[in-house]
Amino acid sequence: MKKTLTTLSLLLTLFCILPAKAQKAYDMITYQATFYGNKAVLKLAGGYLLASKLSIRSKLGTQEFLPPGGEPDARGDLRFDAAQATGRFKDNKGSWVLIKKIDGPEYPSRIMAIYWDGKMQKTFVFHQR
Repeated sequence: MKKTLTTLSLLLTLFCILPAKAQKAYDMITYQATFYGNKAVLKLAGGYLLASKLSIRSKLGTQEFLPPGGEPDARGDLRFDAAQATGRFKDNKGSWVLIKKIDGPEYPSRIMAIYWDGKMQKTFVFHQR
């Protein structure tokens, strides 16, 4: 009897634990741009901006950018700081990208961005995919 109760409680515990999965509370909106002939991809998490990610890929390496804060500033701009880089961009620790005016109730189909690599500034536009 004791063995049957132990087996039954073990099976019940396993079946209750396995199906539990976390829900995602935000939608990912993908934007693309061409930056010096390289592909830039912005994955904007609607509803939870800390989950957003921006990457610039080229033959010389890849740069990944993440937002340090979860909210746009007073002007509606969101800054992404360099988080990870490979290749030639490995030493560009001061790089950042500023996404302009994304504080509205809906995200636009085009987003203007400013890139800074510590030496020069470049403006480009992301288009929603």
